[in-house]
Amino acid sequence: MNQLFSIVDIETTGGSARSEKITEIAIYITDGNKIIDSFTTLINPEKRVPAFITGITGITNEMLVDAPKFFEIAARIVEITKDTIFVAHNVNFDYNFIKQEFAQLGYKYRLNTLCTIKLSRIMFPGFKSYSLGNLCKSLNVKLENQHRAFGDALATTEIFKMIFQKDMLENQGVNINGFSLNGLNPNLDLTRVKNLPEKCGVYYFYNSEKDLIYIGKSKNIYARVMSHLRNEKTGKAINMRSQITHVDFELTGSELVALLKESHEIKLNKPVFNTAQRRTVNNWGIFAYCDDKGYKHFYVQHIDDCQNECLNVYSSKISATEALARYCQKFNLCQKLCGLYQSAGACFYYGLGECKGACIGAESPNAYNKRAIELVREISINLNSVFITPLDCDDEKQWIVAIKDNKYYGYGCVDEITDLRGSELIDAIKPFPDNRDVRQIISTYLKVNKNYKLLKIPV
Repeated sequence: MNQLFSIVDIETTGGSARSEKITEIAIYITDGNKIIDSFTTLINPEKRVPAFITGITGITNEMLVDAPKFFEIAARIVEITKDTIFVAHNVNFDYNFIKQEFAQLGYKYRLNTLCTIKLSRIMFPGFKSYSLGNLCKSLNVKLENQHRAFGDALATTEIFKMIFQKDMLENQGVNINGFSLNGLNPNLDLTRVKNLPEKCGVYYFYNSEKDLIYIGKSKNIYARVMSHLRNEKTGKAINMRSQITHVDFELTGSELVALLKESHEIKLNKPVFNTAQRRTVNNWGIFAYCDDKGYKHFYVQHIDDCQNECLNVYSSKISATEALARYCQKFNLCQKLCGLYQSAGACFYYGLGECKGACIGAESPNAYNKRAIELVREISINLNSVFITPLDCDDEKQWIVAIKDNKYYGYGCVDEITDLRGSELIDAIKPFPDNRDVRQIISTYLKVNKNYKLLKIPV
């Protein structure tokens, strides 16, 4: 659990990251106790340094003529700060300048950050000023070569050591790490955790025996994993936190695909801490057909024994029959036409006035089927041979979910969808089992989201 930190300070030609440039950078790598590595250099900003900046820093245009340009030292910055947390005094200033310099090179520079001004206010409350110079005086930290990157960064490193050690002693690292280290497995790789992507996908927790103990999904993997590590409120959460030694992930681009992948893999792997979705395979379904008089019928049957339209699937015959009975009552349908009552004539409930008589032709097929169709809409995906194409993807691929014959078929992704025929899209789909959970996931997604398109699958 040995997290490293990059203590960074820069000098610039001015205050705007968009229009000004870096003239000096200093980086000290620390584990919170000692300096492990360092890098410091002047940088040729390829523009003149204003006189008032020279008056503050002492850095002149003549000093920068032979200094390396940013692109010449960019690889070294990436190398030395890799897998570290970026720390600075007023961190947004330094971090935004460096991100902007990299952006101009076409590179996305991303690290998690900590600000020693904010941390100092928490750990050392009551000071009149938290500027670097005044804070050094209050904490008795030596500050030499002030307003030069190497001098300010070295002083910031000493302040950070004091913050780190105090926080670890008094708070189990809550302020430094964002969560308490108390109860975490000592073999957990915090560096990997803090470099998880802030993108949509599925994440996996493993224990010291390399057993998969939990699977989750999120639109922001980093934020969700961090929430697990912060959770010390329940016995189950505490027990899981103590067992996590490794975190892995797989990006899915789309939340819908993440939900489907999570559901499938929980059923496949049955992780010990995923109790809610560890259901057995759903082999029984509610089916529908129309008789020769035009009435819509419903019945329960094993999915392997029927070729008619399957509306939804269940884990047992009993659960499917109970569900059909509830829907029959909800939509005031005939129990005989729902396969729940056997008789040669009218059903028992017609005599009680609870059935409108579809069973004996007293109610027309059109009137009866209006309510029957409401049942179909309630429990089925209500789609026939389409691709669902989510438009909320956070990667460059187009993810697609296939529904064939009102059944979930699977998902996949392609680089471009506009020029592909339906058969080519089907080839990109990896088939997955249809079950009640994935049908519910898809139905809910379509109801609460508008950010998708439907493409017809050619027959």
